[in-house]
Amino acid sequence: SIARLLEAERLFRDHLAGIDILYLPALYRAEAYCTSRLLGHAACRYSAPAALPKKIRAATQSSDLEYSSQQMLALQEAATSGLLLLTGGPGTGKTTLVNGILSLYGQMGLRCVLCAPTGRAAKRLTEVTGYEASTIHRLLGAGIDPHTGKLYFEKDEDDPIQADAVIVDEMSMVDVQLLGSLLQAVPVGARLVLVGDP
Repeated sequence: SIARLLEAERLFRDHLAGIDILYLPALYRAEAYCTSRLLGHAACRYSAPAALPKKIRAATQSSDLEYSSQQMLALQEAATSGLLLLTGGPGTGKTTLVNGILSLYGQMGLRCVLCAPTGRAAKRLTEVTGYEASTIHRLLGAGIDPHTGKLYFEKDEDDPIQADAVIVDEMSMVDVQLLGSLLQAVPVGARLVLVGDP
């Protein structure tokens, strides 16, 4: 029964938005960790770099497409926020905006890392941006422990990714445990841009 699983700590109960929710303990820990780290990134604000409007104009002029007012606002947020969520379906301008952000970060002298959850998505990200992208697993230095057969990652809080900004594409395909592992390896103070379907 559920009561026995809760007593044996094989399930975890939480109360959210007026309803009881049951979690597997590992998933609860991962979700709580992700929430904490994402809130930490969201709380980070940076001073606008010198001549930001000029930098934004230069970033938008690197594309043949005209930026909407919402996209211009997103570029400003990318410069000053620790966390930016870019959502929208196909054809809504996410790729155009990512290219603008990369141009802006380049002008700001930020080291930027791009990744996606699958090899195919990483290859597409490389093709549309011209910047090298990798899978999240490769970025984190994934390996299999020969003794236990379990997956491990070389990159974590003690050996973080060397980047000032991390852009993750196709976020809707990233599960909470992989996101937790990625967030462990993102340096404190780095900008985080998460891109995907709403």
